[in-house]
Amino acid sequence: MMNFEEAHQAFIAHHASRRTGERKGRLLRGHNYAEKLLLQNVWWPLFGSFDYLHPEYEIYDWNRKSQFLDFAFLPPFGRFGLECDGFQSHVKDMDREKFSYSLNRDTF
Repeated sequence: MMNFEEAHQAFIAHHASRRTGERKGRLLRGHNYAEKLLLQNVWWPLFGSFDYLHPEYEIYDWNRKSQFLDFAFLPPFGRFGLECDGFQSHVKDMDREKFSYSLNRDTF
């Protein structure tokens, strides 16, 4: 059985190899410290694998605007979106309009 670091590297390499353009760029730019920490400290201890998990997964919001979820969990029995919002990247420099949009995005 692989340890977390090996499994994480294989997970990201697998998804990067299957993507092109902005979807690939978003994965390589968007999967950072907080996302890896969530996987290491929560996901891996609970599930022990990354089966059915998709990092930086593109969806379209209520305005048909492209958005990227931090993770989508897509097992045969349902669909789940996961977001890990940190203060630094999501709240620090927001005005009211951006904050409202962020709340709507999370609700969606």
